[in-house]
Amino acid sequence: MKTPKYYSTNEVAAIFKRDPHTIRDWINHGCPTPHGPVKLQAVKLGKSWTIKDEWLAVFELRVRPEAGRPDLDLE
Repeated sequence: MKTPKYYSTNEVAAIFKRDPHTIRDWINHGCPTPHGPVKLQAVKLGKSWTIKDEWLAVFELRVRPEAGRPDLDLE
């Protein structure tokens, strides 16, 4: 069984090349897609958000079902 990896909002921001505020917006409000907003699953531990690697993979698949779609901007 694989040991899960956990990411902070700063680490996810570096992966997606976005601002940490954008990642928190994805957690709280969702990332806009043509089919409606998709929320990034996360848990708040103390004052910071933690994202499990499986949740990140599911989020990316839901937001970018086709490889190479640059639709991760939250605007």
